Amino acid sequence: MKISLATNFDDALIDAIKEYPIYEVYGKMTNDFISGGGRPSSTVGTISYEMLTRHVKKVREADIKFNYLLNGSCTSNVEQDTTWQNHFKEFLNDLKNIGVNALTISNPFLVQYVKKYFPDDFMIRISTFACIDSLEKAQYWENFGADILCVDFTKINRDFKTLKNMVDGLKKSRIEILVTNSCLKNCPMIYTHTNSLSHASQRTDREKLYEDWGLLYCQKQELLHIEQYIKSPWVRPEDIKYYENIGIEHFKITERGFPTKELVKRVRAYSERKYDGNLLDLIQGHGVEEKQSLEKAPIRKKLINRTDIYEEIKRVRGLGQKREFERHIYIDNNKLEGFLEHFVQGKCNGKCEECQYCLNIANKVISKNDSVYSYLLELYEKFDEIKF
Repeated sequence: MKISLATNFDDALIDAIKEYPIYEVYGKMTNDFISGGGRPSSTVGTISYEMLTRHVKKVREADIKFNYLLNGSCTSNVEQDTTWQNHFKEFLNDLKNIGVNALTISNPFLVQYVKKYFPDDFMIRISTFACIDSLEKAQYWENFGADILCVDFTKINRDFKTLKNMVDGLKKSRIEILVTNSCLKNCPMIYTHTNSLSHASQRTDREKLYEDWGLLYCQKQELLHIEQYIKSPWVRPEDIKYYENIGIEHFKITERGFPTKELVKRVRAYSERKYDGNLLDLIQGHGVEEKQSLEKAPIRKKLINRTDIYEEIKRVRGLGQKREFERHIYIDNNKLEGFLEHFVQGKCNGKCEECQYCLNIANKVISKNDSVYSYLLELYEKFDEIKF
């Protein structure tokens, strides 16, 4: 097992993970020359060049690689401007000089550029934002010079036939799985959402206007159709073995905006391949800390405009802030033992309404906190009514 872990730039995190199979940590500055990443700037805190330099030094002294994120799915075509390219080259030199030795990229143009001017300086990792979902796509990226391919995180995490074809069909590149993810399976928002996130992390006034409506759509669908929580392509710590059995050894753990204790919790669970508790604690990208009990975080009835509603959803779910409410659901991880066998054996035919396997599992392993659950659904309904 080789884990790629998000860093929150707390040096204490590096000390805490030394005993685990972490081969790299990944992160980026809040604003940099290229801009654009996988998380809104407002949710990851302020990371300066000085902080980056100090933290990379700490990481490399621990014999861990540092992977810098250049993973925005849209750069507004600036990469084609020669002046921009010259500045980009200077930026890459700066990253090289402070000890960064891997880059995560979504744009094939940038991969080709890096391979031309820095052929031996950086390991090239392809972001999940590239949506690699077939051997043919994987081979294209391999031919560009990519070393590790993190495959499409909404489509094929449980498609073991396709994953095995990729592993066997690639000559040098290695396949990686994002394990901590609760997106909808085959989400229709994926391309729009990744572009929205990329722009929300760019150094413009638009980042201040960003409301993560794509995320809210997905969360509402999960409330309306509880089986979506099970269909979501996460990977339990206990099920890592199924991926190792087909030759996958690289696994990615999020989130950059999490406190150290939560990142260590995830690393420990996946390294030890066991977690007793609510699976939601491992797979969601928000809501990690409960600030106070439900009784001390009263429901706000007077929500009169779009901003009020959005801010209340953030308060209840813990989006970019501490969660003030109890979890709206509990997914009993222990009750999911054997769940993945259905997919390993190729029994999933994609006809969910006919099969209802995931729905039946959901009814067995998920319990609701009815008051929080219903309040969230009410908030999403209000947001949909007022967002246009």
